Amino acid sequence: MDREIIKKRVGRTPMIRAERLEKELDVGKIYLKLEGNNPSGHREDRLAYLIIRDALTRGKRTICLGTYGTVGGSLSHLSKYFDVNCVFYVPNRRKALRKDLMGSDNVKIIEHGGTFEDCVRESRKVARENGWYDANPGLANNMMNMYAFSYIARELNVQLEGEITDIYCQTSGGSSISGLHMGFKQLWINEEISRLPRINAISTSHGNAIVESFTKGKRSIMTLDPSHIQESRTNRNVVNWECFNGQDALNTIYDTHGRAIGVSDRDLKEIARDFRKLEKIRFTVPNFYPMAAFIREAREGSMEKGTHVIILNDGKVDIELKLVKKENLDVPYDEFLKVLDNWLVQFSDPMEEIKEATDNAFEKGFVICAFDRGDLVGITVLSRSNWKNFFPHYHLSYIATKKDLRGMGIATQLMQKAVELSGGSLSLHVETDNKRAIKLYEKMGLKRKYYRMLYTGPEG
Repeated sequence: MDREIIKKRVGRTPMIRAERLEKELDVGKIYLKLEGNNPSGHREDRLAYLIIRDALTRGKRTICLGTYGTVGGSLSHLSKYFDVNCVFYVPNRRKALRKDLMGSDNVKIIEHGGTFEDCVRESRKVARENGWYDANPGLANNMMNMYAFSYIARELNVQLEGEITDIYCQTSGGSSISGLHMGFKQLWINEEISRLPRINAISTSHGNAIVESFTKGKRSIMTLDPSHIQESRTNRNVVNWECFNGQDALNTIYDTHGRAIGVSDRDLKEIARDFRKLEKIRFTVPNFYPMAAFIREAREGSMEKGTHVIILNDGKVDIELKLVKKENLDVPYDEFLKVLDNWLVQFSDPMEEIKEATDNAFEKGFVICAFDRGDLVGITVLSRSNWKNFFPHYHLSYIATKKDLRGMGIATQLMQKAVELSGGSLSLHVETDNKRAIKLYEKMGLKRKYYRMLYTGPEG
């Protein structure tokens, strides 16, 4: 996977409808934005990619940062594609999050102090002394952090029709909350939306300055006493007694009539256990705060019906993608073609055209299948063109998903794989009235450049 593919995969994450949860809670429509479909499997890839771009623009090839490992994991994964080195200061090397991603030769991990804040201050000093890129949160990088997460607002506006009632988003230092606000504010200024959704900041119930400040009715961000905070394996990524972007986040909450909500470790684990029985979403408990807060409020009967969006930092649908060969199909070839034809519904073609395109894909291109626990749930036919320069090398002839599983982000994952395999040299045809497909393709980076017109004979 080269840097061009990485660039196309950062962001553009799927959103699915949690229909089973809707039936249980009866609070309207519930959508989950699955940020685990980013390249390293986390929302922080958005910020990491902008940090790397900014560092390279400034001629710096070493990035220095104090981290628990969340942003560090994303930077570790992405930096190797851009020939960038990373120096991370962590409070405890053994307890660092996502350390499985930080074992590359271009990454150096230094244990320092006892808190995240200690690491931020030391890494700032070291970056200044060595002329490295300082990626730490605070005034210097405030706009960078917010801008990275503003893209989520734009994606939600494309993915959803109608107004969003509220959004639940996990936060530690506040940049994700203020970034969402920036994105929705710009959409409102451009008259793409008529009102801002309520933006709710979700974190630990004891140990986050944004939650404590809002709970106490403060308009200015407080600084907490770190000696009074109990850090656990579950909450250590959201504990933050000195939120560097906290004031912007607090302003966002008041401006959108949202709330800052704290969740205890006990509630987090209990609700996560219940949720796993309902929805086929893969996630880690330390990134489940917004979902836990939403479910708890809905169960308490304090939530109005509407359209609710929950952003899951590392949530993803557990779909397996495989390249398949004609001779290795689990069903006879004619039956495979009939399944594809059936899933295409009104956007299908005559069977001889489907067969011709699929034959080409098996011989010269790619056929990608999606499986949910062994069951076939999606098919992509990527045919090879004969042009070297005039036309893209590959044509996405067909993409289809099982009818009763639409909304799980399967088509988005199939598209991401098609972009990756084609190296971005990809074209497709889409009916002008297939708005759902057009939204997906535009989200994946494809643009409408011209109309394809077919001769059907003169009118009259």
